[in-house]
Amino acid sequence: MNCRYCGKEVKSIGFALRTPQGDKCSSSPVGKHIAVSDGRHCVYCGEEVKNVGMVLRSSRSELCYSSPNKKHALDK
Repeated sequence: MNCRYCGKEVKSIGFALRTPQGDKCSSSPVGKHIAVSDGRHCVYCGEEVKNVGMVLRSSRSELCYSSPNKKHALDK
């Protein structure tokens, strides 16, 4: 996955997207890496999510700690 703001390759580590240099993105308005949507992974945390009822859920949780509204998203 790549960050939509800085273009660097990001990986899901813990509950955030990170590069080898860290989890801060100086190009992003919120200061965090946000992935380009691929339709399967949350753009905020990088976890693979599935639609369960009316909620996106990862294998870990319904909450996304990297998202501003604490919900997983497939597109920003």
